[in-house]
Amino acid sequence: MKQKVNAKQEAKKQEESNCPQFIDKRLRQVRFNMEDNKVDAVWATHLPNIRYLTNFSGSAATMLILPDEVHFFTDDRYEEQIKLELFDIPNLHTHITRDPLGYTMENNLLDNSPKLGIETEYITHMEALGIRSKLMTKRKTKMFPVVSLLEKYTQPKSPEELESIKKACKIAEETFEKVLNDVIKPGVSELDIAIEIGYISRKLGSEGDAFDTIVVTGKRGALVHGQPSKAKIKKNDIVLIDFGCKVNGFCSDITRTICVGKPTKEQKEIYSLLYNAMSNAIAEVRPGMKGNFLDSVARNMIEEAGYGQYFQHSLGHGIGLVCHEKPIISFRLTDQIVPEDVVLAIEPGIYLPDRFGMRVEDNVVVTKGKNIKLTNAPETLICL
Repeated sequence: MKQKVNAKQEAKKQEESNCPQFIDKRLRQVRFNMEDNKVDAVWATHLPNIRYLTNFSGSAATMLILPDEVHFFTDDRYEEQIKLELFDIPNLHTHITRDPLGYTMENNLLDNSPKLGIETEYITHMEALGIRSKLMTKRKTKMFPVVSLLEKYTQPKSPEELESIKKACKIAEETFEKVLNDVIKPGVSELDIAIEIGYISRKLGSEGDAFDTIVVTGKRGALVHGQPSKAKIKKNDIVLIDFGCKVNGFCSDITRTICVGKPTKEQKEIYSLLYNAMSNAIAEVRPGMKGNFLDSVARNMIEEAGYGQYFQHSLGHGIGLVCHEKPIISFRLTDQIVPEDVVLAIEPGIYLPDRFGMRVEDNVVVTKGKNIKLTNAPETLICL
């Protein structure tokens, strides 16, 4: 009977709070995970995790998650911003301070929390020592490292978040089409193309670049993460462009490869190989699949074709508020699990030193049914 009463109370709180249901669900999941990790509270400092739980987009924030309360800390620069942005989370308390942990200790917010979970993967050793030192002043609370406690529940995206990612993907594809038709040609520099991508994408509604745009041409294409330079496109060059857009903080991430001229038979074959490897991986991925197994789906095809040594990076990664989120789809990692409703960027590539490089990348939502592609790279190599 007690559980039924609590359920009704929680439903009433949810109705009164106007807090999005997916946020309420995430917080409940985090609290269950706190029990599994045997901690009484979580001290969250990683800004993307905080935004996933509160909607705060500023550059300074800390969260203290307790079993029945949430304490949000920011400084005086954001006192007005939080009034506009923060979700109406049940039992949320906001505090304006430049010393969140000191404030927490002075106001005894951890008195009933002897075990405090810390996102140690996002803080330095010195920061961890500082937290431990402050906690020791009262000797009531000890810190314990927790890994991916919050990310486990922020990797799956809500319908609202998916809509933002879809819009970011659409802007990226429209941007590429305009750049392809109006900008890319012999004599244009990599840097000019990158500048045009930023300008056009913003005109189409992007909040900004999801990451530093990559544009490399000719032999520079073998630079996997090459930054745009003053190098100019030459006739018959292969040009590799990797960029993303942002909508409501959420990212897209696509890579397109084109030939400015007439491609060789080998170049057409490599592009076809990469496209098929990407497509097979997207078709095969399922919720619960290990990331290293998904990586092997594409990698085996590339190795069998004789190009295995030229594909050294991971197959892909999650996308969200951060362009490169977990899960990391890599043959090097055995602990990455693909959850339902995660958005993945799948990006196989082949890079031939002193010759050229190619990569194909699309974004996909992983579901229990048919996976949903959000972007569509061309099946054959684009030639201008």
